[in-house]
Amino acid sequence: MFLCQWSLDIVFGKQKQALDIIRNWGAEKMKSSAFSRSTANRVYVGFVGTSAAHIVDEYVFENLDDFEKALSDMGKPQFRQFAEAISSLIVPGTQKWNIFKIL
Repeated sequence: MFLCQWSLDIVFGKQKQALDIIRNWGAEKMKSSAFSRSTANRVYVGFVGTSAAHIVDEYVFENLDDFEKALSDMGKPQFRQFAEAISSLIVPGTQKWNIFKIL
């Protein structure tokens, strides 16, 4: 199994707006992409020791093929609106994927 975390930092004061976009995007991911193959997902933000502007969108997949398929599905037209809506809220250079193998 693999833990896949998309993390990003948001412009100060825009956490609620960004979380609303991420939640709506997540609902669409579960409805119309291979992200529905994830066995667990959650979103969390920094609290103590990490800035509240730091957001993590996390998924667990049985294998990397399912994760790669989920990522490729993000090119579908229904996901463009979410990427465009959040793009101006992301601090440049902060978004990344971290992949962990669960033992």
